[in-house]
Amino acid sequence: MTRPLAAVAVFLAAPLLFLVQPIAGRLITPRLGGGAAVWSACLVFFQVALLGGYAWAAFAAARLSWRTQRMVHVGLLAASLIALPLGVAGESVLADLPPAVGILLGLALGIGAPYALLASTSPLVQSWLARSGQPPWRLFALSNAASLAALVAYPFVVEPLVGLKAQTLIWSVAYGGFAIVMAVLAWRIGAAVPAKSMLEGVLAAEKSEPEQHDSGAASMPAWIILSAVPSALLIAVTEHITRDVAPVPLLWIPPLAIYLLTFVLWFDGRLPYMRALWLPAAVLAASGMAYGLTIDGLAFRLKASLAIFGTGLLIVCLFCHGELAGRKPPPDKLGRYYLSMAIGGALGGLCVGLLAPMLLSDLYDLPIVLAACVSPLALAALALPRNWMRLAGLAGALVAFGTGIYAMIERFENQSFGMHSIQRGFYGVLRTSDTGVGTPDHARSLSNGAILHGFQMMAENRRLQATGYYRDESAVGRAVRSLPLGPRRIGVVGLGSGVMAAHGRPGDVIRFYDIDPLVVKVAARDFSFLALSKASIDIVMGDARLSLAKESPQKFDVLAIDAFSGDAIPLHLLTIEAVGIYLNHLTQDGVLAIHVSNKFFDLPPLIERAAERLKLHSVFIRDLDKDGYIVSDWVLLARTAKPLQTPLIAELAKPIAPKPDWPLWTDDRSDILRLLK
Repeated sequence: MTRPLAAVAVFLAAPLLFLVQPIAGRLITPRLGGGAAVWSACLVFFQVALLGGYAWAAFAAARLSWRTQRMVHVGLLAASLIALPLGVAGESVLADLPPAVGILLGLALGIGAPYALLASTSPLVQSWLARSGQPPWRLFALSNAASLAALVAYPFVVEPLVGLKAQTLIWSVAYGGFAIVMAVLAWRIGAAVPAKSMLEGVLAAEKSEPEQHDSGAASMPAWIILSAVPSALLIAVTEHITRDVAPVPLLWIPPLAIYLLTFVLWFDGRLPYMRALWLPAAVLAASGMAYGLTIDGLAFRLKASLAIFGTGLLIVCLFCHGELAGRKPPPDKLGRYYLSMAIGGALGGLCVGLLAPMLLSDLYDLPIVLAACVSPLALAALALPRNWMRLAGLAGALVAFGTGIYAMIERFENQSFGMHSIQRGFYGVLRTSDTGVGTPDHARSLSNGAILHGFQMMAENRRLQATGYYRDESAVGRAVRSLPLGPRRIGVVGLGSGVMAAHGRPGDVIRFYDIDPLVVKVAARDFSFLALSKASIDIVMGDARLSLAKESPQKFDVLAIDAFSGDAIPLHLLTIEAVGIYLNHLTQDGVLAIHVSNKFFDLPPLIERAAERLKLHSVFIRDLDKDGYIVSDWVLLARTAKPLQTPLIAELAKPIAPKPDWPLWTDDRSDILRLLK
């Protein structure tokens, strides 16, 4: 019964390990907003915690007696139950820390112990099986297959059908069941393993395994390199797709699924790894991705980008993980092997997820990682059997290195054209660029990745001209212009370049809410909306919803919600509870304006569902330029019909087609797939 019990334990641990990741992301979002940066920081924590779990498994197998390691592990599992039900550290832990540090600490205090123990399951159970002389490697493939299934199931099954509170409760109960299975396995395997030496068990296991390329401590650097590069590439590709191509929350799934799939394919043990085939394939894949970075116009071309970078990630991960599988050690080195893999994974994640934003001024992460593919390629080339093959392999590795460097140089030169300033922070890279310099149409724009966040006309007589999403003809511009004479209070969630300040009149108060201190710095330094505005300007730092929930009623005449990181949706800003908070800060005839311009998601029906539940009046307004192109889409909400019937609003207002079958978004439940266009 030991092997079926071991399979059950691994099969339970793996989905719990990967289901906790999106659940934890949902729990953190209300404190730190949405977007690629939050998910990347979470991935870093998961990789570091995985390292902790693998380190414990390696230590237990190497340093503790057979009886002691089982007793201690079961004791740790029992102690970790104190951390249930599942959650992350409170707001006080995250509030005063840099975002990345706050995420790491909040997750560590909230789910660190259960996550690390779940992570230790696969290597620890495999070492227990190896002791009894049973081949352990297929369990690693089983673990990754179960992880992959859980990863895909979350957005398609779990999130649409199960509320967040129920998710945490079900996960907690399942974790308790897993702990019981591990306790039974520890007891059963202790009774099942005969009183023979560890060496005898190792020798028996070795006979059942195919011959390996390498073994022993000398391979640890190779194991680390072969784990670090695909880990770094995973995060770099995910950030590139979700920042520069299509800021869609669901797009973190395909790269991670590809990454896990490559482990399943090789560690199942049924496919032979042919180095001479996969090495040139990896060279072509890395070079192809590097070339893809130099192609203009790939932004928002989602299918083409997924084809180039998804296929490239798949091939490079197949190569690196194939090399890892081909370099499996004897079972007595199993702990060191998995520990090396975890060290490599954590190093790759830390370099891209934490160090790159601090050290690099622009998104050079992906081309640098592609250039770093030279290391695993060179390792494989040196292991080829013939001299000419080694030389050819090394030449290929240099080609991959050169194309990565070329892509970085090209990116620098392309981004430098018209560049006024560039800064990188936790939430992305903010670029200000000038066009039409020396002409009456000289404009300065602010962008984050592929998304424009406002622009200003730089001629002296046009600096207070409202532009873009907030121009006079937009829905929010019309709502502000429709207000009666006299002092007005305007709230804006999302500062951008500060264009809304252009609507200010003497006596007005315009209160901005923004989570990114870098945005405030750039708006004040590179743009003059805030300085020139005739209104009194207030800026509140932090997540807007949390800030508004703490404040006394602000009595806004207009409250504009435009805090999306590109087209990424901060879920907690669109729930019915969030709309209720906004209403508390509006006057009786105040207007709530929600920016719904989005290339990928149909947001107006979602807002209409909340309006219907709260008995609000709503209209949809699309602003078109003189050539018929869409400038912006907004939904306006109000308690009464009166403020939505003013001439400026009524002439463009359209009702929103109701979709009663759509679920109402709450803090507990959301279904983002339903919104896909």
